Amino acid sequence: MERSTDASPARLPVGRSGRIEAMALTAAGDHALLVRETGTDHRARALLTTDKLAAGERLVVMPLDDEVEVRVDGDALAVWLGSGSLADVPREQRPMPTTPVPVWASVMGGALLLLVLAFAVIGSAVTFTWLTRLLT
Repeated sequence: MERSTDASPARLPVGRSGRIEAMALTAAGDHALLVRETGTDHRARALLTTDKLAAGERLVVMPLDDEVEVRVDGDALAVWLGSGSLADVPREQRPMPTTPVPVWASVMGGALLLLVLAFAVIGSAVTFTWLTRLLT
């Protein structure tokens, strides 16, 4: 695979230290992502590409050295998220903005919840009273 034909291939820093970057690659219309170190030797670490399937494409991760850890379980995303990956993201770019809820909205929501609960209890009492009178 060769580098993209653009003047400067798209590069994306990976991780916290900035020592690893992802770079877009293109070969014969097929696109891939090369993960490499940013040092002087630009040592390649992994390649992400796809396999063609009848129903679409399957993602393929190819480790290019022994220091790459490949996780095949569903816990990999949880480990990444749990490590604080969103800590350095600006507030306006976070997936769920943390805006404070006004106090009046909390009070109104609580009151409506209690009202629905009261109607449920009253409705249940009326229904069971009606059923007991009907069956006795």
